[in-house]
Amino acid sequence: MLISIKLGGPLRKRISGHDRGELSLELEQGSKVSDALIKLGLDGDVVRVLMLNGRPIAEDKALKTGDRLALFPRELAFNVCTAISFFNPLVREAHSKKT
Repeated sequence: MLISIKLGGPLRKRISGHDRGELSLELEQGSKVSDALIKLGLDGDVVRVLMLNGRPIAEDKALKTGDRLALFPRELAFNVCTAISFFNPLVREAHSKKT
């Protein structure tokens, strides 16, 4: 299966040839986020925030074809978590006004 990976901040430099921070990754069917991290050569000490299709998740989450996985390092964790907590209520409010 093929998934899309978005690397945040300094993680872009850790994966050679992907300075723009975007890549596609081929994984076995039934793979988890942790399998993607292993294949990329990254671990929990480096990656602190994991988002799957725009939502925070844990490493044991199963992946499926077409998923978008965003990875952020520890130095950006606070910024990402703050942005998520700030925007989630705004997104819910905007969505409720549309329906």
